[in-house]
Amino acid sequence: MASLPEKQATEWRYRLMSPMGVYPNSSVHVDGASLVITEGLVSLACLESENCIEIGLKISILCSSVEASDTFKFYSFPSYHQLLDPCLPSELADTLLFDVQQKQAGEYADQGETIPEFDWYENSKGASLPPILGGTEYHKVNLELDMDVIKSLYQSWKDRPCAKLRSAVRAIIGCNALSCHHQFRQEACGLLLDGLRLLQEVEGFHSDSAYLSTVLAQLGDNAEDYLISRQQMSEKIGPIDFHRLFVQSCTQLRKYLLGH
Repeated sequence: MASLPEKQATEWRYRLMSPMGVYPNSSVHVDGASLVITEGLVSLACLESENCIEIGLKISILCSSVEASDTFKFYSFPSYHQLLDPCLPSELADTLLFDVQQKQAGEYADQGETIPEFDWYENSKGASLPPILGGTEYHKVNLELDMDVIKSLYQSWKDRPCAKLRSAVRAIIGCNALSCHHQFRQEACGLLLDGLRLLQEVEGFHSDSAYLSTVLAQLGDNAEDYLISRQQMSEKIGPIDFHRLFVQSCTQLRKYLLGH
């Protein structure tokens, strides 16, 4: 694991990740964001003062290699939680585990806090709950990640405050999460097509993938044609082609962010 910049203890907010996703076998840290991997909990923590860094970290990992986009699926629970106490990046793993355990404790509710906040996940019992909340084990893959590439992608993302790029990447990340559910593959495919269409509007973006160019050409130029084509293609594209489309989209985004 890469060394962490030790600065002044700061406030963090975090989201729990569901075992329905597929995650790296070790934590990933960049400036202002961390994907924290522990035995009982996988969480994504971000500094309160930063914007869009959760999306930036996810897309940086997915785009870091073909193997990463081929493997990882980031399935976040919808709610953010605030760490009770500030901490250093290197202390996040222990602090997150302690925070969840303390917020589950009855004494914390007795102090007048709006707890147990994790009761919000009661309807998710089973495969989607993490072990620390009584669920199943995480699916982790021992895939070596290039931290230098991830940090370069993340910095490039932060340096490009383009609304169309941000929207495109949000659609691609949403597609990645929905793909954890086989029954939502059609919806996931629609989000991926949205992301590709938006990327075409980003200044400087160019795809050298013949497959992506063919798909985009089929979507049509005007809004009405796109909506009709999007629905038809989302229904028609099978699991193998959908996966191929996702991986190639991440590859082209990687080339754009790294200036290749």
